[in-house]
Amino acid sequence: MKNPARKNVVPQVLIQTLKTHPVILALIGFVVLFSALYPERFLTPLNFSTILKQFVTLTLFALGPSIVVVTGSLDLSYVGIWMLGGILVWLLMPITGMFSILVIPLLGLVTGFLIGVIQVKAKIPSFILTLSLLVTYWGITATLSGGYPRSVREYAFITASLIPHLPTAFLWSIPIILAAIFVMKRTRIGTYIYAIGSNEEGAQLAGINVDKHKILAFTLSGLFTGVGAVILFPHLGGAAPVELNLNNVVGPLVAIVLGGTPLVGGSGGPQRTILGALTYAVVYRGLLLSLLHPEAVQLLVGLLLIVSIVVGSRGLKGVTIT
Repeated sequence: MKNPARKNVVPQVLIQTLKTHPVILALIGFVVLFSALYPERFLTPLNFSTILKQFVTLTLFALGPSIVVVTGSLDLSYVGIWMLGGILVWLLMPITGMFSILVIPLLGLVTGFLIGVIQVKAKIPSFILTLSLLVTYWGITATLSGGYPRSVREYAFITASLIPHLPTAFLWSIPIILAAIFVMKRTRIGTYIYAIGSNEEGAQLAGINVDKHKILAFTLSGLFTGVGAVILFPHLGGAAPVELNLNNVVGPLVAIVLGGTPLVGGSGGPQRTILGALTYAVVYRGLLLSLLHPEAVQLLVGLLLIVSIVVGSRGLKGVTIT
């Protein structure tokens, strides 16, 4: 006889997964909605490729900062690291050749460490600190570039097409995503970071060096941002921009919160951020296909961020860490 308990395992697992990752329902809903509304434009290889390209950009920007958000802090330096790193690559290329690309992860690592130390020692709110650093890096980038975008084409091979309609940057992003998830889910560092976000005082009483692991969280954020920016640099055109695009700042933040990492910390993390990034990419692409005015699309994206923050702060704080 078949064990009836086994028949209930799959539905129970599915229900539990949807409870802990409600964004999956939203993702499925939006895919069905846009497929029904714009089947000839949404259900195409070109559109799926475009969604994956935006997914890569959002994920590689948001992956590191999502680790910091788990602690209950914010890290908005990711765009600054990408911008300043790009102009440094341009400056160093004549001197160090192809090795100049390594300056970006080094910049990310140093930036994350310094932010962590300043935030812990000076008790400056992380939002103000990292936003100030972002603006500073933007100003340095514009100064070093002379006010003009500077292109470096030598790294185009990194994202050269290998499989039709499948962005090569997506393939490169997979090991980075897995590494971030491994750190947060399978190491003591990740366990301590979750503990700090859930109850900082309790973590301190349990013997966890809170300041050390906060610094480590920011350092990991900078490192993952820097490594991801190596892929993003050619993926986004191989140029160091001189204008700060707020979409690049807001989009990853939406992906983090939409994925189910509440800004109060304690739960979520990279594994949820990738779901949020994919959902955001689908929504954004669907809204563009609707031929809405760009300003209307930005308004809806802003509302999506607000709703995500409200839902996340109310409903996800007590969810089991996943």
